[in-house]
Amino acid sequence: MQEKFIRPILYISGIVTLLAGAQFLAPSFVLRTTGVPVGDVGGVFYAQHWGLMVLVVGALLVYAARHSEVRRPIMLAAGLEKLGFVGMLLTQWSEPALQGLHGAVAFDSACVVLYLIYLFRRSPA
Repeated sequence: MQEKFIRPILYISGIVTLLAGAQFLAPSFVLRTTGVPVGDVGGVFYAQHWGLMVLVVGALLVYAARHSEVRRPIMLAAGLEKLGFVGMLLTQWSEPALQGLHGAVAFDSACVVLYLIYLFRRSPA
């Protein structure tokens, strides 16, 4: 994958990931919107924390689009986070409370594949 293709991929995946960070700002609203039941204060706290972490990952991906010197480690970290998230959702696929997150599986899976193609490409000699 050439350098000219990875920048838009990082911008798009970073901005979409940043949008999921809205859960940090309005955890109860986002949870209700995605069909995830809003639980007790502790559950909302953890949901808000997850939103903060996703917001940070998204911001780092956008940063990596313009800074090639940090691109590989950021993509590796983001890819691992996305792979873990996909794995968690796939193992709980039939859980009714998580139905609103099924779209994230397709998006994050595509990101993981694109990141891996970039990370494991051959460097020019």
